Formats: sequence, C-alpha cells, structure tokens
Amino acid sequence: MIRLLIVDDHIPTREAAVKDLAADGVIQVVGQAETSDEALKTAQQLLPDLVLLDLHLPGLLNTYDLIKRLNALKNVKIVIYASQSKASEVQDLLDAGAAAYVLKSDPSALIRMSILMVSRGSRNIISPALPRNLTRLSAQERNILRQITKRGGLPKAAERMGISEFDLNQILEHLTEKLELETPTHLVRWAKKHGF
Repeated sequence: MIRLLIVDDHIPTREAAVKDLAADGVIQVVGQAETSDEALKTAQQLLPDLVLLDLHLPGLLNTYDLIKRLNALKNVKIVIYASQSKASEVQDLLDAGAAAYVLKSDPSALIRMSILMVSRGSRNIISPALPRNLTRLSAQERNILRQITKRGGLPKAAERMGISEFDLNQILEHLTEKLELETPTHLVRWAKKHGF
C-alpha cells in the first residue's frame, strides 16, 4: 500500500483527491496539509511514501524550497499536482526533485497510475496534456527559450546571453530540429505559447 500525503490549500480539491485516489485500496491517504509549512511538518511526522503537492500554496516556503526539504526526508517522493500548467516550469520542478507533474484536470486513473509508477521508482512523468518533448530540454536550452521570448527580439537575446546573433541562430536551428518544429519562428511561437 502506498502511503500518500495530499497537500492542497483548496479543501474541496483535497477531499475529491482523497476520494478518487483511495478508491481502489492501493493508495492510503495518511495525511493532508494546506500550507507549505504544514506540508513539511506533516511529512516529517508521517514520513509518507509520496506527497501529492499543489504548486501554489500559502506559507513561508516556496515550492522549490519545499521540494528540497521533502527530498531530504527518507524515501519520500513528490508528484506535483497543478491546476494549470506552465510548461516552462515543468522540467525545472522535475530537476528540483519532483518525480512527476500531473494536472488536476487529468483523469483520476491517470493520476493514480502516475503515483504507482513513482512509488516503483519512475521519474520524469508528465501529464499527457503537456508537450512530450519538455523533458528533452536541458536547463541551458530552457534558459535560451526564456531569453528569446523577452522584449527586444533575437538581437537583444543574443546580447543578454553574451553571444553573437550568428551563434544564437545556430542554437535556434538546433532547438527547432530537436523539438521537431518547422522554423526558428515556430520555435519562438512555441516558447511563448508554453510560458517561456
């Protein structure tokens, strides 16, 4: 049985998650929390197998600090449970130590399956509603995508990164190919659409 701590500041969402996830008897909800501070304290007391973690919580700890502290606990794994996706943050959160990123709008069977996979050691699981190729981007590539969506266009992006426009165009060609897009212009649109 998977011992689960559900962390969400919206009570109806938490109650629905408890009902949906504990229905088949494989997952036991051992605790609930509604702030980042309460989540850490409860996790330290209960040492659950897994924490289903809402992204935007009240409290003193931001999501990244909370993930870091939860990861310091023995054998605790984290699944991000987001109400809306900002694709640009998905891999950052996985790199920070979350094992999966699911959406609250995903079917409960899919969320249960993600929890089961994480409990068995899987990592980098993301909701099918998100672009599949997000997990193929390095931190440096994600930073480049953030730079090219800022004001000033590509010349300013190259200047901010301290590289020539030629070098930036070479990088963009590579990223366009890697993400299976048609042109660098499509890449810039893709990056903006996904919150970079």
